[in-house]
Amino acid sequence: ILEMGSETDFDAKNGIVDGPTPPHTELAALYKQSFAYYTFRVRLPSTLATIADSLVKDKDVLLATYGAAAEADIEQTTKEVRQLRDDILSNGPLLPFGENDSDSEVWNAFLEKLPKEKRTYFSVCWLYAECYMYRKISSIFRATAHLAAYDYFSQQKQTATKLSVDAMLAVAKATRHNERNSDTFRQLIKLNLWGNRCDLSITSGKQVKPTGNAFDQVTDLEEKLLIDGTAEVWKALDGASGEGIVDIIFDNAGYELYTDLILAEYIIDKGLAAKVRFNPKAIPWFISDVMEHDFHWALQFLADHPDPVLSEVGKKWQRLTTEGKFELSPLEHFWTSPYEFYRMPEVNPSLYDRLKEAQLVIFKGDLNYRKLLGDFSWDSTESFETCLRGFRPSNLCTLRTIKADLICGLGAGVADQLFAKDKEWMLTGEYGVIQFASK
Repeated sequence: ILEMGSETDFDAKNGIVDGPTPPHTELAALYKQSFAYYTFRVRLPSTLATIADSLVKDKDVLLATYGAAAEADIEQTTKEVRQLRDDILSNGPLLPFGENDSDSEVWNAFLEKLPKEKRTYFSVCWLYAECYMYRKISSIFRATAHLAAYDYFSQQKQTATKLSVDAMLAVAKATRHNERNSDTFRQLIKLNLWGNRCDLSITSGKQVKPTGNAFDQVTDLEEKLLIDGTAEVWKALDGASGEGIVDIIFDNAGYELYTDLILAEYIIDKGLAAKVRFNPKAIPWFISDVMEHDFHWALQFLADHPDPVLSEVGKKWQRLTTEGKFELSPLEHFWTSPYEFYRMPEVNPSLYDRLKEAQLVIFKGDLNYRKLLGDFSWDSTESFETCLRGFRPSNLCTLRTIKADLICGLGAGVADQLFAKDKEWMLTGEYGVIQFASK
């Protein structure tokens, strides 16, 4: 971490405001008492150091996979990732993307529209800066001859999956013979919500092993669930024809992906919908986000597992995928763009139209929540509907454990009580919300 002296210099030089984010403004690393500031001073530089170090550490494995000619690429990417870390630590500029990837134009148009004085990591909206950094890492790899398709986070995602085998097995055993009713659904949606706690981007890649009986945890965590819209989510499914589509906008690979699939399986098995569509990320994203290959890898990992229960689950899900009841949506760069979701109708109208076909859209995790609300310091009591700013393609719900300092929809005084108990309560992932908005 940084020396105190250099921090004071940095703050003075970059006009950092020593205070919290003012109400009704964009969250930004400009405010020293914000999580955004900590993210850009500590968390993200640590993520970048981890990537650079692992390129050095895994060099032999990479050469075995990509051939001896990849050596220069490994050196080049290591150097550029370290350079990116330095750029962030010196509050460098957000520069346009040079390569002609399919999404470069969207990004460059976005950057072009930012006010000139807001084109650095600490001055711009936190959401934009953090998305930019992950997109920038991707462009470093995509520009190489041999490592363009390499997912530099896949090792961490696979390790996370392997560490959660015990928890996955317990969940599988408990869900093989369940009933179609609101109580079972409530258990599964909460299981899925709390699965979001195992998030590598929050721990900067340090592994978290899910422990204990997941369903006991659901009960234990009841008081940590600050908003519970489960009954409305159930109504949106149970009251429909069963012929519809449910979209799940993925968050993390590993145990959380497994709980996504458990919920999806229930939706199909119990006739609540005819198809569940999954929306993965097009590039490696926020360390642990699900890409298409992570989905297939997870199903194969389960299918090949020596435990017959897990193996049967894996094979069943592969079958549901083959039958089209589980479907991976076409890759959309919108999910890895800087845009908030309320801008989807203008930026990507075809995706918005596709979500309109669904009877329910489930948004997973903290980043999707930030994109639903925009990185904006709403009053904690503001209604979810207001904060969506017109983004209502269908019935939608968000399952989020709270790991960033924004929230809406709380009762009067609730936030104050939580702050009195723990001033860091918004950053720990200990609390969760299930929020619903009808179309």
